[in-house]
Amino acid sequence: MTRKTNEESAPILTWGWILEPEIRYFSTARDSANHPTITVYGMSHSVMLAEDLAKVDDSFVVRSCGAPGAIASWAYATYLSDKERQHSEVAILAVMTRGVPLICTTSGTTNNFDSVWPYTYPRYYAENGILASVPPAFLSLSGYREYFFDKKKWKEYEDWLGQHDKYYDPLIFRKTVLDDSSIIRMLRRAYAYSSQRKKDARVYDIVRGFIPHSEEVNILKSLIVSFADDAKKNNTLPIIYIVNNVSMGDHLYRVLEPTLTSHKIPYLSSHEICPPDDPTLFEANSHFIPAKNILLAQAMMDIIKSHRKLN
Repeated sequence: MTRKTNEESAPILTWGWILEPEIRYFSTARDSANHPTITVYGMSHSVMLAEDLAKVDDSFVVRSCGAPGAIASWAYATYLSDKERQHSEVAILAVMTRGVPLICTTSGTTNNFDSVWPYTYPRYYAENGILASVPPAFLSLSGYREYFFDKKKWKEYEDWLGQHDKYYDPLIFRKTVLDDSSIIRMLRRAYAYSSQRKKDARVYDIVRGFIPHSEEVNILKSLIVSFADDAKKNNTLPIIYIVNNVSMGDHLYRVLEPTLTSHKIPYLSSHEICPPDDPTLFEANSHFIPAKNILLAQAMMDIIKSHRKLN
């Protein structure tokens, strides 16, 4: 899928780059001098939220920075990069249940086997509540191509992945002559799914929920607090949008609520409007049905307006 020009390459190559984000405006208002700006960072669910926020209230400039399958690490890094260019009165960071075990990944090429995106993001670490990050070798499409077409640099990148990305696996990541065999490809796909389930299980159990003291949960909590602290220093209202995926209960809300409450961080959890155990409220691609998306946007707008009045 990777070629030296965009015209020759697959379209997915252009998505998700932190230094070249896909920014979409959904509101008719564009004048940020007279209309406060709301920016939503995250996965496709967050883009849909931004689209519906513009429908329920046209007094805001509503923009989104999204990427396919984006996890909280990507959303936070994109917020940090974006705020240097665009001040928003409201910043919404989206996190979802399925993304939490992937907090210790660094690319769309390692966190998913079937649908891969080469965009990258920093690897975050947390110690005693302090968040630190290690950036990958590239955060742009041009940087990716520079490394991809240079065998020495690509090997350096793979070595970096082996050190910092928990989901990196040479058997899955690297191309070999064995890929010409359909049987080998099938076996490798089975191995990839088995491997991911085992890694996910170290962080999340469908019955018990998240392992509270796992590295991934600790990083996510530190990331959320850092996001909120930074936004407040810039006179931006921070809000966390918790997306509870279908059949995964409200475990994400439960593990995050104490941190959000103790740090006085506003949030909206989807389980209140879309109970995860009701599959009729979800589309086949895991998105909420349109009627529920509108209700979620209305609830989010209520939170925005109430907190802006307090401030």
